[in-house]
Amino acid sequence: GEQVTKSMSNQMDRGGWVMKRIEEQARRLDQEYQGIAQLFDQFCQQAGVLAERYHFFNWPDYEESPPLARAFTLLGEPRELRLRCQPGEGGSLNGLLQVCGEEGKVHASLSFHADGHLLLEPGRLLDDPPGLLLRLMLGSLWQDQGSEPPR
Repeated sequence: GEQVTKSMSNQMDRGGWVMKRIEEQARRLDQEYQGIAQLFDQFCQQAGVLAERYHFFNWPDYEESPPLARAFTLLGEPRELRLRCQPGEGGSLNGLLQVCGEEGKVHASLSFHADGHLLLEPGRLLDDPPGLLLRLMLGSLWQDQGSEPPR
């Protein structure tokens, strides 16, 4: 009977170890998720100065939008800056900034790591939020234009 008990407690140790690994992973995911959401929040706060500089763009002061999205208007058209999270390399989480139209179609996007580093280019998300947002918005405009045949 003692042998059976011993092998059962070994299996339970192993099971406990697996649970610990899973809990650690969940904790890390949660931290990265919160970090990404915080970066988005700071990005929105800092990028808002654009609205004072350019009139084609309106960034409402009031916060009625959900925490991971920001409604604004671009050339009078309703748009939304959205944050999405997606799994990256090595089990880490990446943030994805998206400029979406009314119908939810993504017009432009930008990916970044949970530590704020941009994925496809040098620099960090908070190096120049107004500049990045301006680039995203202009990119979304040209992409809209690209759907029409050239004259």
